[in-house]
Amino acid sequence: MVDLYLSLGVMLALSGLALCAGAALQNHAGRVVVVSVEVLVCLATVAYMNFVWDRPSLSRLLPFSSTIILGNWLPIVGSFLLGVFLKTNRITSWRRILLGICMVATSGYSLAKPMLGKPPACVPVMFDRILDFQTTDQTCSAACAASLLRLHGVSANEKELANLCLTRHGTHWLGVYRGLKLKTAGTNWDVVAEEVSQEDLLSGKLGLGILALSFHVAESGLTCDPEWGFESAVGHSVLILKSHHPGVLEVFDPAPDYGFEIWNEELLASVRNGIMLRLVPRDGTQAVVQFDLNALKLDSSAYPPIVRR
Repeated sequence: MVDLYLSLGVMLALSGLALCAGAALQNHAGRVVVVSVEVLVCLATVAYMNFVWDRPSLSRLLPFSSTIILGNWLPIVGSFLLGVFLKTNRITSWRRILLGICMVATSGYSLAKPMLGKPPACVPVMFDRILDFQTTDQTCSAACAASLLRLHGVSANEKELANLCLTRHGTHWLGVYRGLKLKTAGTNWDVVAEEVSQEDLLSGKLGLGILALSFHVAESGLTCDPEWGFESAVGHSVLILKSHHPGVLEVFDPAPDYGFEIWNEELLASVRNGIMLRLVPRDGTQAVVQFDLNALKLDSSAYPPIVRR
């Protein structure tokens, strides 16, 4: 958690500087300049929300384990605008104080939210599998991360990754990025995150990696199908193992009731969006992890998963 606390300190310092900058602008600039700067800041914020916020480009801009904290720039923007408002004479003092309290509380909560709470209690497993089944309803991403790491020769388990990935009632993809980033530190592997479109999923070119998906069954014209278990607007993570040919993916779903599956065009049509996290050689080479899919299936069938109740 040291990386998160340090990043939290950095963001608080930047927010403080932004507050002072906003106050200085209001004190020393004319109204036209102040309004112009406010408009520019608002436009920049809209651009940030549309092109950077919660997108894989954020992990390329800030390739750190604490990107989930460092990538939240809204408290900095809010602090700047708060500095402007606190020094204006057009708003009464009590309203400025109330606004300041609300802004500080909201910004502080926004920054600290990924660190709040505790990870779910994962069930200890008796068997060492290469591919990990999830043992709670919230740890599909943590189980996938542990499996991906083991396929690359890095020791990991679901409980450890649930803690590192900041899993709470689910896991944000930036949390998974953090867990993988910390576990690959000092190894030959690094982490990359990519936005995946429906066309990418159907292309047959995707390789080994974690696929964090948002499903929207209604948009595809499907109803909730018990065969697949997905409902409208549900997020889920699976491990892509192979793309056999266009429109077909072989995946490992960490949910104990599913496991190894073939995803076809009908299922992929219900995907709203997705983010894929992969491990790549740190030296920039094109090394590919080799594994025997049949051996993985035998390994998983030899040690059945714990069924959640």
